[in-house]
Amino acid sequence: MTAVRLAPAIKTRRALVYLDGTPSAPRLARALRVSGYDVTTVEAADAAPRELAAFLTSAQPDELLLVRWPSGAGWAPSAFTRLIMDFGSRLGDSPAAALVLVVDFGWVVNGDGEARLNVPGDPPIAAAALTASMASTGDRPGGAPSLTGVLADALLAAEGPLTVAELHELAAGKYAGSGLTAMLFSHGDIANVPVGTGQRAPDPARRRRDALRRAVRPRTLLASDRWTLDDRLGHRVYAEAVAAFLRHRDTSPPLTIGIKGPWGAGKTSLMRMVQELLDPPGSGGLRLRRRTGRLTNLDVLGRLRARRPADACAQAPADAGWRPTVWFNPWMYQNGEQVWAGLAHEIISQITGRLPAAERERFWLELNLSRIDTEEVRRRMYWLALTRLAPVALGLLATALVTAACTAASALFPALEGTAAAVASAGCLASVGAGVMRMARFLAESADGAFGPLVRQPDPLARFGVADQGYRNQAGLLHLVQGDMRRVLDLVATEERPLVVFVDDLDRCSPGTVSQVIEAINLFVAGDFGNCVFVLGMEPEVVAAHVGLAYRELMGTLPDERTSRLGWRFLEKIVQLPLSVPSLDEGAPDYVRQVLGLRSAAPRPEPVPEPRAELVDRLETAIRGMAPTIETLDQAARRAQAALGVAGAGIAGSSEAAARAADRVFDELYSDERACRAAETALPALNLTNPREVKRYLNVFRFYSFITYRRHLAGQPHHGEECVAKVAALTIRWPHLLWALAQEAHPGATVLERLEEAALSCDGDAWARTMAEAGLAEEEALRQLLATRPPIAALARTLL
Repeated sequence: MTAVRLAPAIKTRRALVYLDGTPSAPRLARALRVSGYDVTTVEAADAAPRELAAFLTSAQPDELLLVRWPSGAGWAPSAFTRLIMDFGSRLGDSPAAALVLVVDFGWVVNGDGEARLNVPGDPPIAAAALTASMASTGDRPGGAPSLTGVLADALLAAEGPLTVAELHELAAGKYAGSGLTAMLFSHGDIANVPVGTGQRAPDPARRRRDALRRAVRPRTLLASDRWTLDDRLGHRVYAEAVAAFLRHRDTSPPLTIGIKGPWGAGKTSLMRMVQELLDPPGSGGLRLRRRTGRLTNLDVLGRLRARRPADACAQAPADAGWRPTVWFNPWMYQNGEQVWAGLAHEIISQITGRLPAAERERFWLELNLSRIDTEEVRRRMYWLALTRLAPVALGLLATALVTAACTAASALFPALEGTAAAVASAGCLASVGAGVMRMARFLAESADGAFGPLVRQPDPLARFGVADQGYRNQAGLLHLVQGDMRRVLDLVATEERPLVVFVDDLDRCSPGTVSQVIEAINLFVAGDFGNCVFVLGMEPEVVAAHVGLAYRELMGTLPDERTSRLGWRFLEKIVQLPLSVPSLDEGAPDYVRQVLGLRSAAPRPEPVPEPRAELVDRLETAIRGMAPTIETLDQAARRAQAALGVAGAGIAGSSEAAARAADRVFDELYSDERACRAAETALPALNLTNPREVKRYLNVFRFYSFITYRRHLAGQPHHGEECVAKVAALTIRWPHLLWALAQEAHPGATVLERLEEAALSCDGDAWARTMAEAGLAEEEALRQLLATRPPIAALARTLL
């Protein structure tokens, strides 16, 4: 007795469709995709049986496989017979639940529409072969529809499950009277297997057509205008260069770097990247060198009795590349006193915030005691001690009263003669013991209770509590702020590891605030707080205008030729090293794709961990062994990391470890004599007569040389020292023209590029026309500078 078989359960569907030129074959492939099939198409007019065998054996359990076999011009009865026999013989090799073979045309002698497949061993699988047959060996009729098209139309029109039996019945109706017979070869319970489920999978082609035809509701998600560490603008190479420059052993404080750019250019994001590289989150924990514990009232009393404050010096992290950083937004403090107080507040809070709670309280105690009348704190300490002893005094008074009563009563009652002495002794001992215990408990209490204002962060803009400690209410505000900042800088900043202060949004402040910030920075740069580096984010044209407005009374007393550049003169004194945020240029389309959440065409570098010192040493040795020049240093670094099997990072493939090693070699390759020769070529255009301007020019030249070298390591074009020297000269001599020179004169060409082209070609008319279009006055010295080679417009785009 033959066992009854049920139709197999189908979980997944897969199809192999041969595209042999039949117009309905691509339509069947689309219909199968819409019906939930994973479809593979093959462009071929013929196929070998081994390809069918490979597809059948690749199946998974509970899977339905469908194959559309080609039957092109070379299709013959013998080939059809071999295909059906081979299909039946290979069913046992497939782990699939069900198989369906579709052939547009075949020859079946004496076929009545159904037949059994010849399957050896009767395997537990359901299978079917569908074809349109003709009971002769004559030519195929040309007017009948193809079986492929019939099946495609049926699948696309079906609103529910469509079984193999229903497909066969539908095909039989289509071929009635055409001379063809819809033939079904079967094995197992294939008739009830659903070829189509009626559930429509998304059709990408139809979805795209529908989207073009209908009005689409836009996404309401807006792009954030906040700063980000996600480098979408390619600024990380500049951040790494600035961070490497600040970590370099030859970079000595005090120093001010100006990050220039218009509003919205990405200054804050670039500065945040630099801060993250110098001071990664979680890496800047500090501890005081002396052992400290929980601060008590006894500690406060001991500090009041000490003749001099204890020295406070923190233990910095072991990472040699770490630098302490502070972030300051001056626009939050909009008058003179608030700017000074705000700067001190941010430095104190952000640096001491790295200390453990107990050590932070001790530091604030030292700071606050240095700014108030300690005699008042001592009087408060004594008063609190007396209030704790008040119950003891009441106990002694009660003892005295009871003793006196006992003494008076002993005259009437002789039995009480010894009671008075006993009461007096016991009462005094109990009171004294209670007093000692209360005093010990008071001295052991946390100082945060009785002296909370002394062990907490100062409020820079209001009265502090104990004795008028706030900055606002102190005479000699500048002296007070200087003292506070000197103490916190002594805690963490050294010449080898200076404090880096980031000042953002300076151009958004009022004129008075801008002038106060510049004066504060000048105080640092002048040497009173030498172990500091400032990084300013600003639009220099706006800041220069604010300075001129703040000092308009001074401008009224100066000749006209000096008033126009007063604001720029202030900036030149403060900002030693200016660097512009690069513009988008041709990167704008890629940035648009990233903002919209689309895949970027350009690869984006992934953040890399801090390199191991041992690996940097090995790479340095390997690079030195190649005897590179400055021009070939980047190639030597990449060869060294390849030789040591170090994975590259970033677009150019240079790892952070290789860049650190190349920095060391660069110091020895960089010749001051060579740099001097390059700088001398630009000196005639500068016309320098002020020693400070000469030093500032050399500093800018060295800074730009380092930035250019780091960009070259990252795969950017190389620029020689002469080119860098000319760009530095342009920055020093004409800072007020840089914004105008960077504007586009024509699509794809800046004013500087057009001027340089005119100067190099000695085209006076083009020079005059470009200067007039840009609204610039004649500058003969600028023309002489640009008339010499090498050209600098390409490098100026990246630095200015």
